[in-house]
Amino acid sequence: MHNLLNLFLSVLPKEPAVVSRIEAFQGQLYFEGDSMIFSLAALHEFLNQFCKEKIDYADFQRQLYQSTLNQDLKAHGGQVVVHHSTGKVETNLYRLERLPAADNAL
Repeated sequence: MHNLLNLFLSVLPKEPAVVSRIEAFQGQLYFEGDSMIFSLAALHEFLNQFCKEKIDYADFQRQLYQSTLNQDLKAHGGQVVVHHSTGKVETNLYRLERLPAADNAL
C-alpha cells in the first residue's frame, strides 16, 4: 500500500506529473473539482500501469482493507470517502478529498 499512499500524497497537492497521468487515464479515475474520484478496479489498474511492483486485484483489495490508509492520509490533510454508493464495494465510487484545515489540526 506504499505506492497507493504515495499516489494519494501526490494527488492532494495536485503535483502536475501525477495530475496529467490521471487526466490521460481512460477509466473511472478522474478529478471532479478538487477531489479525485475512483473505483477500486480503476485505481488498481492505474497503479499497475505506473508502479514497478505489480499486484493482482485480490491482493490489492486484501491489503487495502487491512491498511490504515485513511489514518495515514488524515495525518497529511486528506481522506477517502464513499462518493457514490451502489451497495457493492466493487462498483462504488470513492473520493480522495482534502480535509478542512480545522479537521487535520492536532
